[in-house]
Order: sequence, then C-alpha cells, then structure tokens
Amino acid sequence: MAAGIALCSTAIGAVSPGKVGVYATFYKEFKSPYALRQVMREIKAAGIEFILPTAKSTSGKVNWDSKIAPPELVYERDYLRTVIEYAHAEGLQVYPVFCPCPEGGDKTLNDVLKRNPSWAFYFDGARRGYIDPGNPEARRYETSLVAEMIRECDPDGLSLDYLRCPNRVGYTDSGRAEFLAKRNVDLAKLVEIAPEQLDTEGGAKAASAVAASARKSPVWPEWKQWRADKVNALMREIAEAARKAKPGLPVSSYVWGARTYVGNYETCQDWKTWINQGWIDWINPSGYRYTEESFWDTARENRAAIPTGFPYYITIGVKTSHGELKSADEIKRQIRMSREAGADGIIFFTWESLRPFLPEVAEAIRAWRR
Repeated sequence: MAAGIALCSTAIGAVSPGKVGVYATFYKEFKSPYALRQVMREIKAAGIEFILPTAKSTSGKVNWDSKIAPPELVYERDYLRTVIEYAHAEGLQVYPVFCPCPEGGDKTLNDVLKRNPSWAFYFDGARRGYIDPGNPEARRYETSLVAEMIRECDPDGLSLDYLRCPNRVGYTDSGRAEFLAKRNVDLAKLVEIAPEQLDTEGGAKAASAVAASARKSPVWPEWKQWRADKVNALMREIAEAARKAKPGLPVSSYVWGARTYVGNYETCQDWKTWINQGWIDWINPSGYRYTEESFWDTARENRAAIPTGFPYYITIGVKTSHGELKSADEIKRQIRMSREAGADGIIFFTWESLRPFLPEVAEAIRAWRR
C-alpha cells in the first residue's frame, strides 16, 4: 500500500492540471465560434486553469461521435472535440467528466439497459438506471467508451464522477447469483419494499423505499464489500483503458469524501484504494456544504483522509441540489477556508453559477496561482 502512495506522489508535478478548475456546460456556446471563444477567454481571465465539461452524463448520453454507444445516446457528436479545441486555444486544460455507472439514473433505464436488462441494479421494486459493476460485459461497455472518447478527442486528462453504486438498498443479478451459490442467501428476498431513512451525501435524511430487514442481515456487510470490490475492479479497468488509449494520461475523480467510510451509505465507493493502487492521480472530494462550520469540518476531514502529498482539490458547490452560496462573500470564505484546510486546489461547480459573482471573487480565485 505504501508503494502505491509513493508512486502517485512522485507524479504530482507531472499530472497537475493547475490549481483552479470549474465544471462547465457549453451546449449553447459551442454552436457559435465567437461565443465559445469569448467564454473561454472569460474563464481564463478569471484565473481558472482547467475546465471539466461533460463527456458522458448520468443519462448515459455521450458528447462525441461514438460508434460504441447506441445512436440514441449520442447527444452532440462535435461537442467535446470543439470544446477542447477552443479551450486549448486560450491555454486551458480539459478534463472531460465521464460518469461510468449511471445509465439513466435512479428512475429511468436508458437504451443500453433496456437492451441489456441483466446489467441493471434492482432497487425500489424495479430495475433502475445503474450498471451492475459485477457484470464484466457492463464494465467492458464503460471502459470501451472511455478509451474511444480519449482516442477521438485527445483530452488532457480524465475526470470521473458517479463511479459508485446507487445509494439504495438493492441487488444485482451477478451478486444475487454469487450469494445464492456461496451463501445460500437470496438477496432479492432480503430487499422487500418498505420505507427507511438513508443518509444522503450532504448528511441529510432522505426517504427511500428499501428493505426494512435487509441491512440487519448478517450477509449485508459482505454484500457491501462485494460491491466495493466490483466498483474497484471497474476503476482499475478504466484507468488501464485510459492510459492505454493515451499513455501517461492523468486520471482523477470526484468522490463524496471521508464520511462515506463511516456513514449509512450504500455507495460502496472505496476511493482510498484508488489512491493507494495508483489508479487516480488526484482527487476532488465534495465540499457541498452551506455553513462555515460544516464546510470547514468537511474540508479538514478530507485532508486528513487523503495521503500527505497526494493532490487534493476540494469541490466548492456554488449551486447544487444540496444548497447554494448566495453571496460573493460566502464564496470567498470557502475559497479561503479551502487553503487554510490544506487543499492543493479548488474546483467550482459550476461555471454558470459562479459567473455572476466574478466581479467580486475573481481576485480571490487568481490568488490561488500566486
């Protein structure tokens, strides 16, 4: 394990995208060369060094000319290539965001899972739009998309998101078969529909139709570990495919952070192993907190959980499903606290939310580069 950390640490200078990044959507601008050039210049002038546009969304739609994804899921064939071209012209690096596990999301099966229903997670009484990470064919589909995107678009790096299980009590066909064979336990019978409270990423309580007794079963910890192991396998395979497609390509990931290891979660996102094994080069845990105390605690907890010397970028959620920062002063305080907590960089979510505050916060952003 120590060797894995040392390996990652030696590459920090080589893989760093800069100190300030932003998630951004350019669906309107990319159709106009003038508008796209102007927004890239505005981002650069604000002190931002890299952008994270969407390559594959939670719906499963992709933004390049894919020959692998079903035609129905190819959203904008020229989008990613064009965004990268214009970003590079202004000196910005591009880390496209690829969401491997959702194929439709919590409620909807997309065309991939409609054609391959055995790939889907089962929870809340039906098959849902997340792949089964224990299914080798589903993993091959995702890794082949990653490799195709890198070959076709030649990005500076790869940023992952939603590399996790759904935060629901459920099962998969591959897991059900294995637990029946090895433990004589039918996971489907454990998952009976009843209301229960599960933690969300932000720490709030959310109602979810889940099995009332499933999580009390003695096999449930083993089932969680099984899922974590399969998600790790997918992470390893993505890293291998990405670096084969473009040797030396930096790989990063957004994660929920330190509390996923101690909370009441079903995400099975073992990102510490990803670091220790050298599968990622830097990490940006969530900082989606909307009081000074909660943001500070989260920033410090994540710094403590990430190995010393491994690049840690905190993600500041200007406006998310968890809340929003309503003033420039709030944004500047989170920028300041990020540095004080030991973050190596900051990433804003999103450009569209940050943009109205730039006249007041741009200097604080640029200060990260000094």
